[in-house]
Parts: sequence; structure tokens; C-alpha cells
Amino acid sequence: MTSNLEQNGLLVDPPSSVARRTILSQHTLIVVGVGLLSLGISLWQLSVPELQSLYNSGVYFGSSYKFVTGVMPYREFVFVQPPGIVLLLSPVTLLSRLVGTHDGYIVARIVSGVVCAANASMLALLVRHRGRAAMIIAGVGLALLPVSFLDTSSVMLEPYCIMFVLAGALLVFHDGADRSHSTRILTLAGVLFGAALLVKLWALLPLLAFTLVLLPRYRARFLAFIGGVVGTFAAFSLPFLVASPRAFVSQVVGAQVSRGSNPTNDLSITKRIINLTGLATTRVITSGGDAIALFTVLAAMVAFTFYRRKSHQSVDTFLLASALLSVAALLLSHEFYSYYAYFSAPFLLGLLAVSVVEVVSPVARRAMTIKVRESVRALVRVVAIAVAPLLLLGLILWVTTQYTTFDWAYGTYAPWVEIESKYVPVGSCVLYSDVAYGILSNRLTTTDPHCPDVVDPDGIWLATHVQWGKPTTKFANQWRGYFERSQYAVILYPHVARIPWNTSLSSWFESHYHLVYGRHYLYVYKNNNAPKS
Repeated sequence: MTSNLEQNGLLVDPPSSVARRTILSQHTLIVVGVGLLSLGISLWQLSVPELQSLYNSGVYFGSSYKFVTGVMPYREFVFVQPPGIVLLLSPVTLLSRLVGTHDGYIVARIVSGVVCAANASMLALLVRHRGRAAMIIAGVGLALLPVSFLDTSSVMLEPYCIMFVLAGALLVFHDGADRSHSTRILTLAGVLFGAALLVKLWALLPLLAFTLVLLPRYRARFLAFIGGVVGTFAAFSLPFLVASPRAFVSQVVGAQVSRGSNPTNDLSITKRIINLTGLATTRVITSGGDAIALFTVLAAMVAFTFYRRKSHQSVDTFLLASALLSVAALLLSHEFYSYYAYFSAPFLLGLLAVSVVEVVSPVARRAMTIKVRESVRALVRVVAIAVAPLLLLGLILWVTTQYTTFDWAYGTYAPWVEIESKYVPVGSCVLYSDVAYGILSNRLTTTDPHCPDVVDPDGIWLATHVQWGKPTTKFANQWRGYFERSQYAVILYPHVARIPWNTSLSSWFESHYHLVYGRHYLYVYKNNNAPKS
């Protein structure tokens, strides 16, 4: 029989052969439970009228929709990310051509929820060599981390990128043991990391960590892994590169490398540290001191863990290296947004789980040597059963409270978004400052072959290397050309910053467009030369 300590999942030694089947079934229960918890929160968010982080979601969904309708990204419209998300969302955006972009976007949100649930489950699996307690800490932590709500309620890059990274790591570290793997396994892991790079170039950071951990062991055979990475990225990027080589390199690489600071979102180091906890804009972390103290405690536990053990599993070292690289990159990057924290969260939570178990294990070993009467154990079990429903209720209240707090910072009220459909006829050529509004109002499709393909106004800033500075005359005239070819303009509020307004463009717009609707931060303008509806 297993000891009570083993049943609590605090031992890090391998289980006996007698207990192996029971423990595996418990691991499966934890993995499935963590995934269902995350997915349940995602599905609950579909019932809430607020939408979070809408701009980026619109760009990614809208870019994929344009692609499946025959409009090539990079060549015909600006897209400053690799093509991974465009391809991944293409089955959903193809469906949108039948059911409408509004319902298609709901399906995309569900898919994102499934991806986030898979991430929480895979993270739990990644630390199962440290026991069930570590699995629960890591998996439940990622499922309930408030920053996750932004990603599970939206269509963001980070969850898809992390999904491939965790899958690649699991393929090699599936049981925590440092075993030698075949060339085929290494190649397949490379394919998964290459897919992560296709979604977001940030995957280079855990890729570097993975390389540092495994290269000394595999040496020449590690080239199979690198071949999988390069081959996958090249194969799926090649059609876009061939279609427009200069634009592809300039937008995917050049725009990111030369990226400057957005004055409205350039957070200080202290604010970035707060955001990296994943608890920003909540009542849990209210100051930089709280965040620094939290990371100090984590650093102390990690130092204790790696100092205490004479040898470490490669997966632990991978988590440590990935956490250090991703946190350092986010602290030093030119731009920082709160949802970036989801990228480093799995590595930090994995480290937390491993370290907590390592710190608690010695204390638990000694505590379990104390003899306790069976009547006392029975009382503890009864109390635990009675308290469990209360804890679950408290957990639900905590999650909904944090969601509401996040919503005050990021939310958009969905009914306002759909107002556009009342004022813009189907098939009209509409220019958006935020293309998500066209998606949710089913006005993204136009019958006008001359309508400009503008999906990401912020990306156009980056691609032109003007980057939030004073707009040049050439850049403003570029947007004047967009307005001239459009019948309607839907703008979040007058003179929104992502459009390069200058005196000339503002004056021209005011004399050629008139306001049709203007409330709730949503302004619908009609071109005076457009045909009457």
C-alpha cells in the first residue's frame, strides 16, 4: 500500500509497482479535471456580454477571414506576425462564410478556450514527476490565473504558441525521466516548436531553453530537432514568402525588430513586474512591492530547490531556463501589454509547483511520522468533505470577481459593437479603426472590388516604421486614399490615435464624411459620395 504521504502527492520518488496503476488513474483525473475547470470558465465567459481585448482578436480572425476569401496577407494587407494563426483559424473562418463572421467569431472563442484548457492540462502533465500536488498547483494555477481570462475570452496568439511549446516539451519530458529518445521523437518535437514559431516569434525563447538543456546530451542527433523546427517554419511560410518576399520579411521580422515604444502602453519595470504575476488590475496584487515580494519568495524557493537536489530532471531545468528567458525578454521589450504575461505564466507556475513540493516534502515526511488516532483522521475527512463545497463556491466567486475587475480595465460591451449593422448596409465598403466591429456586426464582407483591405491599423504604423511618432504627410495621404475608396468609416472615437490624423487629413475627412451614429465610443461615418442606402 502507498503511504499517506504518497497519497497526498508530496513524494518525489518513483511509486512502487503496486501503486503505479492507481497513481496513473489519479494523474488522469487531475489532468482531465484541470482542463474541464479551464474550459468551464471559458464557456461561462460566453454568457457575459462584455468582450475583452477585442482589437487583437479582430486582427487575427479578420486576417484569416481575408485569407480564406482569397486576399493574401503581407502582399495585399499588412500583417506583422508569422502566418501560423491565419492558417490555424482558417477552418473556423471558412465556416464563417456560411454562418457569418459574428457566429464564426464565437466558434473561434470556443476554440481558444479549448486551447487554453489543453495548456492547463499539459502543464499539469509536465510536472507530474513531482507528484499530484505539483500537478494541481501548476494546472489549476494556469486555469485560474486572471490574465488567462483575457486569452480564454478572446482570440490571442499566446495560447496557441504555448500549446505547441508545451506539446513539444511533453513529447520529450513526458514522464520527467531523462531518457534517450529516438531521432523521430526529436524531429517531431522540432515540428511542434516550429509550429509555435509560426504563431509567434517569441517561441524562440523556450526553443533556446530547450536547446540549452538537451544539446549536450544529443549533440549531433539534435540536428534532427533543429531540422524539424526550420523545416516546419519554412514549409508553411514559403507560399507567403514567394507571393511577396520583401513584404513578408519586412512585416514579420523588420517591423518587430525595429519596433519602438508605444507612449500609451510603455509600462515601467515595476508595472511590468506587477503584470508578470498574472494578477494585474485585481485586488490580489495592488502595488509593486507586493509583486516584488511575490517574485522574491518564488526565487528563494527555486534557489532552495535547485541547491538542495544533487541532480535535476531536464524538465525542471527547461522550466527554469524558459522562465528566466521569457521574463527577462518581457521586462526589456520596447512594448508591454498585460496579456503578454500569459506567455511566461506556464513556466513560472511550473517552477512554483516544483519548488513548493520540494520545500514542503521534508516537513511533510516528518509530520507523517507522528501517530494520529483513526478517529482524528475520520474527523479530518468529514470536515474536508463539508468544507469542499464552500471552497468551490468561494473559488467561483473569486473567478467571477477577478473577471469583473479585468473587464473594467479591458472590456467592451458587446451590444454596442453590433449597433453598426443598423446603419451600414450589407456588402458596403467599410474602413475600420478596429476590424473586430465589422466581424461582430457581419459587415466584414464587401461587394466592392476596390475596397481597401485594412485589417490592422496599428500594424500599418509598425510596418511603415513611423511607430507612434508624428505622422508623415505620405503616411496621412495613404490613409486618405483608404477613406476615398470607402463608403463608410467605423471609428471607436473621433480622431482615434491609430489613424494618422494630421491637419490636412482631418480637414479633408470632415468635408467628405458626415456622422451617421455616434455613441458609446462607436462612431459611424458615411462618405458623402457614397450611394444612398
